[in-house]
Parts: sequence; structure tokens; C-alpha cells
Amino acid sequence: MAVEINEKKEDAVLSCSDLLKQYPIKKGLFHKVVGQKNIVDGVSLELERGKTLAIVGESGCGKTVLLRVLLGIENKTDGTICFNGKSLDKMSAQEKHVMQSKIQMIFQDTLGSLHPRMSIRESLEEPLILNGIQDPKEREKIILNVLEQVGLAPMFLERYPHQLSGGQRQRVVIARCLVVTPEIIFADEPISALDVSLQAQVINMLMDLQEEYHLSMLLVAHDLAVVRQIADKIMIMYFGKIVEYAPSKEIYKNAQHPYTKVLLKAAPSISKGLEDAGFDIALKPGDLPDPANPPKGCPFCTRCIYADERCMNEKPEQTMVSENHMVMCFKAGEV
Repeated sequence: MAVEINEKKEDAVLSCSDLLKQYPIKKGLFHKVVGQKNIVDGVSLELERGKTLAIVGESGCGKTVLLRVLLGIENKTDGTICFNGKSLDKMSAQEKHVMQSKIQMIFQDTLGSLHPRMSIRESLEEPLILNGIQDPKEREKIILNVLEQVGLAPMFLERYPHQLSGGQRQRVVIARCLVVTPEIIFADEPISALDVSLQAQVINMLMDLQEEYHLSMLLVAHDLAVVRQIADKIMIMYFGKIVEYAPSKEIYKNAQHPYTKVLLKAAPSISKGLEDAGFDIALKPGDLPDPANPPKGCPFCTRCIYADERCMNEKPEQTMVSENHMVMCFKAGEV
């Protein structure tokens, strides 16, 4: 059972507890189920109203699957999800529809998330029509206002996705989220496909929009340098588990888990580039473990240079090392 990261907050707009997502392992001619892969394994989190929570980890650690389960695109295997304090399991179909309209997602692949045969105007009108706004003049007013907020001119409305740059498409995707006045934005690697020169612009725009619309944001990234400016709190995810959680400043100042320290070392910086140094990552060679054959002990033991016999054979518990700072490691405070 996971340690409660915080006392239950009344202003938590979205929360989950001991969330589990498994995929069956099938073999043979008749696709017999012979096991399970735990892709999201006992995750608990709380997204506070008006705040940004970042989930950071390398590709394949379960970040995107977690977002899809929270959004309802995929069904959870176990655990609870609450929106504005009410469990998803106790919601009616209408309440779930309202909840999903209040949660919008910025996808990593901007070209794939926009219909190639729909103009930008049609892409922005569609969610408004689905949410019952039938008056064309009202839709036009909303669309023009949101376009201004994301820094696009009205002339872009008649263009198609392939006629826009990556940065322009990302702004359109953000505009499509905002037209329905959401409470929560899920951002799945929102700037990883953009040039470095555009990344800061998009992050600054998201921060401005968050303040103006009082949005709560769940941001997924693989790079700690990306979330440093925008995140209030950071969760480090590895092999489907949250291995460290703390306020943003605490992560950068006092990281406790060896994997978090690896991510901090891997984060790009100007000084590293100028000095041509700092790229010696303290990590055993190899990839993430196979979910079909997980390690017996700590999930990070196969790649951790500090792992000993206890790490190989015992699963560490989530422990609080200070107020609001959780870590899942036997070596916390020692390395």
C-alpha cells in the first residue's frame, strides 16, 4: 500500500489512489492469458487547483498510459480516481461526460491530433458544437478570443494542419483545449517536437494561460530542465511507480533517489555544452526492465550503481524524508 503523499486537500481538482493499469500477456494459438504487465503500478497523486504537477521519467515508464487512464481513454485495472472530490466509479454517465469536457489534453504529436481534412476553424468549432453552442456568431467570438490568447492571427482559421509549422500547430492544439473553458489541462510532452527556440515561448504561453484561466495542469516530460520553470511539484516515475515526489525547488536542490539524480545530470544546460562536461551519467548500461519479468526487489536495482543485495531482493516502501518529500529507496540520504 502506497504512503499517502499529502493529507486530502479540499482544493484537489483531480486525485487518484493506488491506481493500477495492467495489460494481459497472451501466448499460444488461442491467446491464453499467462500473466500481466503492470504499466501503472500503485500510483497516487493529487492535482491542486490552479497548480502544475509534472510527471517526469524516460520513455516507456508509463507516463502517457497514466494520463490516458486518468482521462478515461483507457480503463483502470484497480484503484480510485476522483474529480472535484467525487469518485469516478460513483459518477453517472452524464457526470462523466461533464468531467471529460472539463479535462483537455495537449498531445505530443500535433499533426496526428488535428484532422488533416478539417480547416483550423472547423477543428476549433467542433468541440464547441459538441458542447451545445449552436450559434455561429457565439462560436466565432469564442474562437477569435482564444486565437488571440495563443498568439495566432485570424487568417490561420482557413488553413489546414499541413500548412502550419510545428509551433503554430501546437498553438492551435492549445486553442482547441481552451475553447471549452477546461479546468484541467493534460500536457503530454507538449514541446518535445519543437525547436529549442520555440520551447521557451510555448512554456511561457502555458504559464500565462494558466494564470489567466486559473487552470490546473498535469504535465508529462522526460526532461527535468523542461519542467523547472513551470512545475509547482514534481513526481519522478520509473517502471510504472512514483519513486520520488517533492516541490519543484526541493527536487532540484535536494534530490534523494539515484534515478532522480540521473535525470538531473542528463538535463541539458548551456554550461554543460560550453564545458563539454557533465555527461558522465551514473547508470548501469541497459534499458528499463521488462514489465513481463519485473525485478524481484527495487525496480531500479538493475541499473542503479548503488544497488546492493537488499536492493536486489526487497521492495522499498515509499517513505517521507521531509515534509511533502517522498522517496522510494533504501539509500535515501546516503548517496
